[in-house]
Amino acid sequence: MSICRSEGHRLDYELVRSFWEEAAHEAESASYMAHEQGLPRGCVEHRFALERAVVDRWFAGLGPTASVLDVGCGAGAWTELFAQRYGRVVGVDASAGMLAAARRRLAGQGNVELVRGDALTVVLNGEFQGVLLGGLLMYLDRADAVALLVRLGQLAPRGRIILRESGIRSGVEVQTGTYQVVYRSLQEYEAMAAEAALRVVAVERNRGYAHMEVTVALVNLARRLPPFARSDAAAVGGPLWRFLRATAPVSLELVPRAIEAVGLDWPHLTNHFLLLEAGP
Repeated sequence: MSICRSEGHRLDYELVRSFWEEAAHEAESASYMAHEQGLPRGCVEHRFALERAVVDRWFAGLGPTASVLDVGCGAGAWTELFAQRYGRVVGVDASAGMLAAARRRLAGQGNVELVRGDALTVVLNGEFQGVLLGGLLMYLDRADAVALLVRLGQLAPRGRIILRESGIRSGVEVQTGTYQVVYRSLQEYEAMAAEAALRVVAVERNRGYAHMEVTVALVNLARRLPPFARSDAAAVGGPLWRFLRATAPVSLELVPRAIEAVGLDWPHLTNHFLLLEAGP
């Protein structure tokens, strides 16, 4: 893996697709990037619960007949939640493996349509009152990311668009190699939204992601130590998560914030929700 500090390097979309097809055998945990550190289901559920509180609040005005679009739906966790609440739900993903997992999860849900394709070009009919874009812009070059935001503004001209994107505290970082991704700062995402003629209505730090990223960083550190170097990831990730969860007010909230307050870049990655609307 190499790192570029600007967006001069273009992502290899074929490598991006290959990564997600290979990860699809662990579709549910891979959707939350919990598979490589062996994090338990409880960790994923904890993150999802905290994220759901934000999405519930921002979609509170949507009625039961609303149409909702889940872009980059992965294994269908959000699609399933929306299907229980809204009249029509469309999930889009480019990965055949991820979409197969979503179809298994959503079997029998008559108000759900799952579509395989590129979110930039796939045919999507009708207008949407709510859109969730959960961690897809980071796998797109800037021009394509802005183009997708423009398209979402057209699909939801009177709706609410929620972004959930991982990034860094300042600037841009492009990772190349087998896992290709662009980590952008919150300011970069706000600038991209403005370029796409979308208003930033609200921004909120993703606490669920922050808790998971602390755990990921500590698992990676532990597995470099001789006692754990040859251990299975789950043998480290499971017990560590249970300890952190039991001491959460200190280990997952106070300590990371104190480290950040003194200017240390740890954990390296951040994540934010952005609520966008079309219009001036």
